[in-house]
This record gives sequence, C-alpha cells and structure tokens, in this order.
Amino acid sequence: MTSPSTGPALEHLHRTATELAAALEVRDVVTAVLRTGRDVLRTSTCGVALFDEAHRVLVPQVPVEGDLTGLGTGRPVPLSSATPSAEAARTLRPVLLRDRAELAARFGAGPGGLNDSVLAQGEHSWAMYPLRARGRLLGVLRFGFTREGSLDEDEQVFAATLAGQCALALERARLLHDARRSELRYRTLAEAGSLDVFTARPGEGVTSDLPGWSALTGRADVRGYGWKADIHPEDLPAVLDAVATGVAQRSAVRHRFRLATPGGWRTISLVAVPVLADPADPGSEVVEWVGSLDDVTDRARAARRTRTLRALASALATATTYSQLLDGVLQVCLDGPGAVRATFALAENHGEGTGLRVHRMLTDRERRTHALPGLGLDDLDVLTGPEGTYLVGPGGVESVPEVFRGFFEAAREAGETAWAVLPLTTRRRRLGSLTLGFTDPGIDDEEEREFLLAFARQVSTALERMQLLEAQRDTATVLQEALRPGPLPRVEWLDTHRSATTSAGVEVGGDWAETIPLDGDRVAVVLGDVMGRGARAATVMGEVRTQVRTLALIDPHPTAVLRGLDACARSSGGEDLVTIFYGVLARDGRLLAASAGHLPPLTCSEGPHYLDVPPGVPVGVEGDPRTDVLDVRLAPGSALVVFSDGLVETRSRSLEEGLDEVLRRFRDEAHGSPGEFVEALVRGMVGPDASGGATGGAVDDDVTVLGLRLR
Repeated sequence: MTSPSTGPALEHLHRTATELAAALEVRDVVTAVLRTGRDVLRTSTCGVALFDEAHRVLVPQVPVEGDLTGLGTGRPVPLSSATPSAEAARTLRPVLLRDRAELAARFGAGPGGLNDSVLAQGEHSWAMYPLRARGRLLGVLRFGFTREGSLDEDEQVFAATLAGQCALALERARLLHDARRSELRYRTLAEAGSLDVFTARPGEGVTSDLPGWSALTGRADVRGYGWKADIHPEDLPAVLDAVATGVAQRSAVRHRFRLATPGGWRTISLVAVPVLADPADPGSEVVEWVGSLDDVTDRARAARRTRTLRALASALATATTYSQLLDGVLQVCLDGPGAVRATFALAENHGEGTGLRVHRMLTDRERRTHALPGLGLDDLDVLTGPEGTYLVGPGGVESVPEVFRGFFEAAREAGETAWAVLPLTTRRRRLGSLTLGFTDPGIDDEEEREFLLAFARQVSTALERMQLLEAQRDTATVLQEALRPGPLPRVEWLDTHRSATTSAGVEVGGDWAETIPLDGDRVAVVLGDVMGRGARAATVMGEVRTQVRTLALIDPHPTAVLRGLDACARSSGGEDLVTIFYGVLARDGRLLAASAGHLPPLTCSEGPHYLDVPPGVPVGVEGDPRTDVLDVRLAPGSALVVFSDGLVETRSRSLEEGLDEVLRRFRDEAHGSPGEFVEALVRGMVGPDASGGATGGAVDDDVTVLGLRLR
C-alpha cells in the first residue's frame, strides 16, 4: 500500500481539508471524515462518537444504512465503560488493538456487551483517536478493520492528522450552532421587553424620560434632542432622515443605529408610530409619537459572528494560492469583526531567508506588504501571548513593547481606539500574529475575545495548509526544470513530434515520452505513465526514465528492457504504479513492441487501426515473463502514435469511448505530419487550450502524445 503521507492519500487529506473548511454543520464534518477514513485506510467501519451535553456519554454518529449523507445516532458509550473508545476519551491518547485477543484481554468481550457488537461485524483490529480542540475533548474518532494489525506507523500519522482536522472543524461547527442559538435567544428576549418606551411630539422632540438610555450612556437628561449626541456620527444622518420621512408620510419609523456607551458602541433598534388626533381620519393631526428602543447588541453580534464564520469558510474554500488566501481573510476581517485595519505579521520565506513580513489592509481593500527587518517570532510572542493581547485607548498603547509601540501610535492617530493582537499558531508551529484595529472598544467583552481567538485558530490552520501547498508547488517547479524533457533527437529517416500537458493544478507530472537512437538504424520508442501527479510522480518518472535509457543501451530488445525494469522495481521496493509502452523501430519499418500495462498504439499502416501489442502487466507486478512481443513491419511512410490514458479517459468519457473517438479522429488526420496529427488529436480530445505544452490547459490528467512517421 502507498504510504498515507504521500500520493493519493495526501490528495484525500487535501480534499478533506477543503471540505472541512466549508462545513457548517456537524453532519458535514462527520461525513467528510468518515469518507476519507474509508477510502484511504480501507476500514470496515469508521465512526465519530461525540460527547453529550453532560459530557458523560459518547454518542456514535452512524451512517444510515451505509449512506454517508445521512447520519443517525448509535448505541451510547458511557465514559466509565470498559471500551476502547471510552479509554481513548479518558486517557486522551490513541488506543490501538491489533487483534481480537488483545480486545478481550484489555476490555473483555462478554455476550451482549458493547465490545461484542463489533465482533459480530467480523472485525479483527481497531484504532481510536481522541478528538481535541483548544484543549477540550469533543469525542473519539474510531476505525475498525477486518484485517489484523490495526495501523502501521505511516497510517497512524495519517489518522492523527485526520483526527486533528476533524476536531477543529467540529469546534467551528459547534461555534456556529451556538451562535445561531444565541441569536434566537436574544431575539426572544428583545420580543419580551424593551430598553425604553418613549413619547415624542412634533417640534419638541422626546417628551419622556429614557431610563434605559441614561443607564447605558450616563447622560441624565435626554429629553428634547439631547439624545442625538450619543448616536454614532456615521449613523446619525440616516436616523434623522428616517424620522423626517416618518413625520412627512405619517408612517411608522423603523431603524437601527449605534449608541455610545462607556463600554463601547451598543446596537439599538428604534420603532416609533404616530398617534393621530382622530384615529378614524388618516389625515388628522399627529398628536405625538409613541415608540420603543431595544438593545439588540448581543443579537447583532451573534448574527455578525455567524456571517463572519460563513464568510471565512467561503474564503478558505475558494482560495487556491497563498496570495488569494491573504486577500480573502483580510477582507473577511474588515467585513466580519468590524475592524478598520487588519494586519498579518507572518514568518515567511521571501527570497532572502525567513523573516517577518507584514500584510496590511485598510478600508480601501488594498493589501500592502513590507518586511520587518530584525524582528522574529520571539518578538511577536512577547506582544501576543498565548491567548492574545487586547489594547484599549492610550493606556493600551503605552503597555505595548517599545519595538512595536510606533505601529500602534500611528494607528491611534489614524482614529483607531482598540486593538486585538491574536496569535497564529497550530499544533506544529508558530506562524505569526493577526492584529485587528477598531474604532469601537467593544473587545473588552469576554465572548467577543473568545470568538476572535476561535477565528484566529481557523485562519492559522488555513495559512499553514496553504504554506505547505506553496512549498510543494515550489518543489514541483524545481522538478519541472530538472525533469523537463529535451528536444527529440533528429533521425534522418524518421519525423517525430511530442505534446505534453500536465493535469490542472500541478506544474509537473508523471508522464514522459521519448525516442532513443540505437545502433543499426534503429530507434527505441518509449511512453511511460506514473500513476499520480505532482512532485512524487515526477520523481518516480525521472528514475524510471533513466532506467529505460540505460537498459535500452545495454540490450534494446523489449523483453530485456521490461525484465530489467521489473528487477529495478523489486530491488527498490517501490509501490508506485508505472505503465510503459516500449518498442524498437527499424529504418525498414520493422517494429518489436511490448507493453507493461499500457494502452496500444495507433498506426496507419494498411489503414488506421490499433496495433495488437500484448498488454502485459504494470512494471514490478509479479507473474509476467515479458516474452510476449509484437513483431510487425510497418509500410513505408506509415505513422505511429503512442499516448497516455489522459488523452482518452476523463470523468465524462469512458476508456472504451475515448479509444473509439481517437481512432475516428486519427482516420481524418493520419495523412498529415506528426506535428499536425498529434496537435489535432490533442485539440479534439482535450480542448483547444490543452495543446500548449507542459503548462497548457486545465485537464483532468496528464496528457502525453508521441507521433512518428517513417520517411
């Protein structure tokens, strides 16, 4: 089995991380994790058990009749029970059971017990991982296998990583749930009572006391129009317009605004209706206005937090580059928490070694980047602390370490009054800090601080993941330059052309095609395909390509070359799947061809058709003596086309359909030069943008085509 830390398993992990970033419900989180556990670790069963509200019982989240899109609850597991899941929860350590005997010895398996139920499913080994986030245990991730042995070391690393991603996503989903529940709670409270009920008269303003208003603002008398001084300057014009419109139209006034209080801005909802001198006459004089003021700050905050988390999930799911991620998160910081300035200070490699770089965005939505020479993560740790630093007013700025004080003094001069400096860390490393600047000192609220910390944790995970992806892309770029095939060698009796396009999202792939001149007016024709994509596939491709060249120069016969490749694969212990077409073409048209699990080539000799090359098995697979070799003579002027499966097989087209279509197109194009018919086949099968070389179009898989014509 391929190591879970590389190849398809890593792709599964990246796909799961993207799904989890967009998951808004516990069900979505569990579904993504169970699918990945099943697909990568080959589990018999895979489940997530979550604590109930009392934190005493684990409640399994169980697929309904095997359908991962529908989840129910299984038999509860008490935390005090003698079960592997309960022990993983109690000890906060993974529990691995390698066979049934170990299960019975450690936990017992009496008839009808919790442990006996897994034996009835035919399982022989198990693994349980605690799900922890922010130091809090959320539940247990469980894997069951029909094989003995549980997980090897690489699989344990994969399972632990999956458990960590699951825990973070569960925490975010529960935070969203709590925010929605909080929003409903505050709505109910607001409907039950008001901050103030008041009266007002045209030309006189407010004619009654506002005790709730006075308690919030400290202003003793707000009769008349004194209340205007407490409304946020940006909101006051809209409030006055709404009142004027209501007076002119004799209609109800409904508006929301921010109210200044010693503890920060509060969100107030205003409703006022006119009282007519004659209720039966809509045109009669307005005697007074009666209204109510509701403090909806907590409800507004709950709604804002929900919107912020949704916007963050969307930004994380859609960003494909590090730059896009920075822009997306900075914009969410301005739109969601209500900051007027958002600043990343991150440890990054920027061409001159690793150092701190600042990425800042103001309300103009333009990101500005510059370096912080001489400063490092240790300096940031002094500023942020493990739970963040929250600064309010001049006193807060004075408490900042001197090396950073100038930044905050400049921000204060620009109108900011409060700052949240949040640590960006993951379980593996420190990344830097996120500083949010506000004109509202409301960060003194403990719930708001908890929300901002949770927000920063989600950003940290996304930044680390994107930095790792960028590092992989950098590695792929280096490999691309090192492994980029050179021009096909000139052979006086042969015309050749090659087209190579890598799959979408990677810079280097696992396909290659080449011709190798041999003595005696012969040429070796090779096209290989390493399963997978990116750096790993490219590395294996480079190794196998070198082996083919060496073996062909020693003994070019197809049997000798394929046997040599099998021997190299066995000696290296590699488990990568590699298919190869290999042939020796002579000047007189004689072709000796064999295949290691590869697709047959096309020729126009005696009419367009596929050559009946013995299919063979992929390189390194046991049981093929490599003695089946096609011996055929191509007519003078004949063409030969060899291609990878990316040309014919896509998500919307089966292999058989693709082979039929390529043959049909080749019949129309076989008269042209190799350059003409190869490019025509690529354009027709993959699309007009995919024939531009190694960085051409966005295709599902690597596409490599090699065309030859005898002169």
